[in-house]
Amino acid sequence: MNGVIVMLRILSYAVYIFLQCTWGIIQTLMGLVYFLISIRFPHEFYHGAILTRRSGIGGVSLGLFIFANDDNTGGYSDRIAAHEFGHTIQSLITGPLYMIFIVPESMLWCALPFFKRLRQEKNISYYSFYTEAWADRLAEKILR
Repeated sequence: MNGVIVMLRILSYAVYIFLQCTWGIIQTLMGLVYFLISIRFPHEFYHGAILTRRSGIGGVSLGLFIFANDDNTGGYSDRIAAHEFGHTIQSLITGPLYMIFIVPESMLWCALPFFKRLRQEKNISYYSFYTEAWADRLAEKILR
């Protein structure tokens, strides 16, 4: 039975990678460029994706590639890695539309001073915005 589970996991990773390299090719190519720029940082296989551990970036997901921030304890935040994995599932669902309906909105919510101030003043969680909440729900369903 254990061998069957391993084979199913390998098959699911193969399908995930295939879809990221076809349906999600735009963001995967962008992720590959960022991966090559980040080649000196540590990498690991993370549920089919390639997780690069970088400090100072928070988290970024581009197709097959996840870039997650250091959690200041010498390790990397499981929360950020799981959340960013949720974004990779959004990439599988939306394909090329990911670059139109997920990335810009997520970047603006994260980086614009207006939204940073709004979150702070109103005590609004970063993860409450629709792109972020959806990524969390997807990650929770798949990674549990």
